[in-house]
Amino acid sequence: MNLPASTSHTLRLRPVAKINLGLEVLRRRADGYHDINSIFVAIDLHDELEISPSDSIEFTCEPNVTADVESNLVVRAARALLDPISRGAKIRLRKHIPTGAGLGGGSSDAAATLVGLRKLYDLTVSDNDLAAIAAGLGSDVPFFLSHGQALIGGRGDIVQPVTIDVPWTFGLVIPDIHVNTAQAYSTLGITGEHPGNNLVDIIRRGVNNQEVMRNSLRNDFEQSVFTQHPVLQGIKSHLLEAGASYAAMSGSGSTIYGLFTSVESAALALRPLSNHRTYICHAVPTSFVLP
Repeated sequence: MNLPASTSHTLRLRPVAKINLGLEVLRRRADGYHDINSIFVAIDLHDELEISPSDSIEFTCEPNVTADVESNLVVRAARALLDPISRGAKIRLRKHIPTGAGLGGGSSDAAATLVGLRKLYDLTVSDNDLAAIAAGLGSDVPFFLSHGQALIGGRGDIVQPVTIDVPWTFGLVIPDIHVNTAQAYSTLGITGEHPGNNLVDIIRRGVNNQEVMRNSLRNDFEQSVFTQHPVLQGIKSHLLEAGASYAAMSGSGSTIYGLFTSVESAALALRPLSNHRTYICHAVPTSFVLP
């Protein structure tokens, strides 16, 4: 992604969230990871990231999401890029994307950090090298380097940009439930190999036919996660009954989203769920929203 030249020594970025349109877990790999098949779509729910030069890596987060600063993906991204060249940076993160909700907020923050630092210091790091660093940080990070829509394969590190019509308004419901991704994978019960569907074709056909979406898209985590947290099944059912063209869990949860034809219809459907955090969002064409 090409960022505009900074007029000061501070770069400001808005790393955005993603939702999964379909999430199929195809097989368990020999390395312990799983191969997946999914469409990631960037949405306009975002964090705020400020990066400026410094002699050392300084990181603050509002609100603080971890007591162990060094384990934060932003710090790990900064160290991966800057430690080899003995540079530092002052990084300030304001969180708006809920954590542990299947929206990829931490991965997006890490990708924004990599892109921002490369721009800040005009580093001669190729896109391929940046993608390799991103893949080493986490499975979802490579997507957020630039793409607004992509077909995701491998353990999340195979990113194929796609162009699909995403005309819906997204109604997001996020209960106060933190789903552990590793545990979600461990309870899937995946045996053997499962063929993946052509998700791009399903979504393109589903724009004008909600039954295609409802009958052909799935999130393989729902069966195990819904068993552990029945409230999520109830939210999904409510969104469908309230007129969503399609509803599903994003990632390994706990976000449940519905696809609606307008902001008004999404707001009406979300109103009875006001005891949870709710958001109305739209797709964006890139993984960074700039001020």
